[in-house]
Amino acid sequence: MYKIGVYFGRFCPPHRGHLYQMIEASTRCQKLIVVISDNEQETIDICRQAGLPIITYKLRKQWINQQVQDIEHIEVRVLNEDTIPRYPSGWDEWCREMRNVVPEHIDAFFAGDMKFEAMLKMHFPESAVEIFDPKRTRFPISATDIRNDILGNWDYILGSARPFFAKKVLIAGTESCGKTTLTKCLAKLYNTSWSEEVGRYYARDYLGNDESVFTDTDFSRIAHLQYEQDYHALRSANRVCFFDTDATYTDYFSELFLGHRNELVEAYIDPGKYDMVMFLLPDVRWVADGQRLNGDQERRRMLSERLLSMYKANGFGEKIVVLSGNYEQRLTRAIKLVDALLLGNTI
Repeated sequence: MYKIGVYFGRFCPPHRGHLYQMIEASTRCQKLIVVISDNEQETIDICRQAGLPIITYKLRKQWINQQVQDIEHIEVRVLNEDTIPRYPSGWDEWCREMRNVVPEHIDAFFAGDMKFEAMLKMHFPESAVEIFDPKRTRFPISATDIRNDILGNWDYILGSARPFFAKKVLIAGTESCGKTTLTKCLAKLYNTSWSEEVGRYYARDYLGNDESVFTDTDFSRIAHLQYEQDYHALRSANRVCFFDTDATYTDYFSELFLGHRNELVEAYIDPGKYDMVMFLLPDVRWVADGQRLNGDQERRRMLSERLLSMYKANGFGEKIVVLSGNYEQRLTRAIKLVDALLLGNTI
């Protein structure tokens, strides 16, 4: 058994083939050091080329750390390639930096590609080089394949990385317009997770069901609780995740109950978080459930227009699709929109 082993790569993004090789390598040494190589500009270039958000080295380190955190003899480090000529040039500089990142004596390098073997042996003659499954027979996938078809290769992406890549659909609208029902129906149809509206039961759970005593602190708590619930829903998402309301809606209720908006709530408003916003018009039957306030149809229309204007003012405009009609029509339209989103089509 080797004392110190090194497994390196860009891991952009890390996938199950990488994890398999890490675990295999970890069985052959007392300590395995996983080294993430990163050139910031190159990372930006390849992510933009694939139409993806930037997969920073910090994200990759976080994802890998989460996957191996209970394998105590695996450690993750980062090798900065910003000043190193891009591959296949720059081997001398890269190897010098590797020795800085891993000052321990390296007994063995582990890799999944034969093209690295000769150069590693030349620059690290004291180290063994072991190549794992270069034909990728167990996990026939590469990071390039995944970047080019995220959702088509979903099963190969590490679970810790999936929240970053999942499509995120916000269901918005005023009271009694079918948000909760549509959110749950879509999540069940697409076999995925959803986040429910925290504020719906906040007064019942924390204010003795007395909405007249709402304070700014309550609305900031609602925004934070919603943020946390959204995060947990995303962790188990299957390609797409649905969200029943967001901080814009919480800010809308702050205005409705207290007569002003809330700066702490607004800090949670993030249009970049979502790929699509389905805004439901209040043209379905009003359902009084003990939690709703505004049943007058003209009042419902005015409040809906106010909420929609808040979403537009907060930067959601180009992502908003307005849904109307009966429940069947809304569901049919919503399914078509989600299908198009998963296929990479624009709304």
